[in-house]
Amino acid sequence: MYRIVRREALTPTTFLWDVDAPDVAAAAHAGQFVMVRLHDGAERIPLTIADFDVAAGTVTVVVQALGRSTVEMRDRYQEGDTFADFVGPLGMPTEIEPVSRSEE
Repeated sequence: MYRIVRREALTPTTFLWDVDAPDVAAAAHAGQFVMVRLHDGAERIPLTIADFDVAAGTVTVVVQALGRSTVEMRDRYQEGDTFADFVGPLGMPTEIEPVSRSEE
């Protein structure tokens, strides 16, 4: 089970969760995502990793409540609650090339 350590409403339909997931936080890179499943029988939801804190062992996801599962996330899950699965990080990390100023 994974625990929601922070929940913040950003708008009436958008919210964020900080999830206690030290293994995911330690392996995460920019551009990756996680698969979330709230409980047995629930659908798997892909969510982009918005931020991660290796020292705290947390991963942040930002969610817009549009479908059945994301509305359930918004309405039924609060700070301190747990949910079934948080699998990741998945996907290819974003490669960002260093930028330098050109001399004129």
